Formats: sequence, C-alpha cells, structure tokens
Amino acid sequence: VKMDGNTRGGGHSEALKSYNLGKTLGAGTFGKVMIAEHKLTGHKVAIKILNRRKMKTMVMEEKANREIKILRLFIDFIHPHIIRIYEVIETPMDIFVVMEYCPNGELLDYIVEKRRLQEDEARRIFQQVPFLLLACRNTRFGN
Repeated sequence: VKMDGNTRGGGHSEALKSYNLGKTLGAGTFGKVMIAEHKLTGHKVAIKILNRRKMKTMVMEEKANREIKILRLFIDFIHPHIIRIYEVIETPMDIFVVMEYCPNGELLDYIVEKRRLQEDEARRIFQQVPFLLLACRNTRFGN
C-alpha cells in the first residue's frame, strides 16, 4: 500500500502530522478507517476517524465518549489476539483512534467470506474466546 503523505479527506494534517495516510480500509456511519504509516518509524497502523458532527446529529457523542474512555484503558493492554490501541487523538471536529493494523482483516469478514468454517478451524478460533475474556477480566475491566 502506497502512503502518499497527505491527509486527504478532511484536513486532519495537524492532528495526524506524525502519519502518512494511505487508502480507506472501510467506512461507517460516523467515519472511516484508513491505513497509515508512522513517519519516523515506518510502522503501519490503522486509524479510525470518527466525525463528531455526524455523531451529534445522531445523538451518539455520549456513547462515543464512553467508548473512547474504554479504548484509553486498552492503550497499555497487549494480547496477541486483541487489536492494540496505540493512541487516541481528540480534536473539536474528530476523534482519531490509532490502532494496530491487521493486514488480513476482521474475523467476521473472514467468516462471512468463507461462508462455512471447517470444524477444526472453527474450534481453533472459538477456543480462544474464553482466554480473551479472561485476559480482559484480569485487566482494569474485571469485576
């Protein structure tokens, strides 16, 4: 993926000055996810860009703020099967969530594409779920 060094798509240049933005990986109701490369390290990341104006229109900013609070707790959380959150950048117009880039995409998309998993593959994937829940429980999220 070629990184073009600009911040097309909304004038995010100041907030994302440490990154060269690439193509859009996906888009949703409140924003989009783009691939980016850190200018100094060359590390590829995914950046979720949430537009505050769109969230206000849909009375969702409070939910987004709660999600951001939770995401901030995950910044120090490292687990091989959970996407790592590197930083959250907030501006008056947008919220940027800089996270680990997974070149193979999302698990749900993989399952939908395959339509049906072989039993061994399904078992391998879903046996990880209890370990992920346990890992989350052992962090600040545990009760």
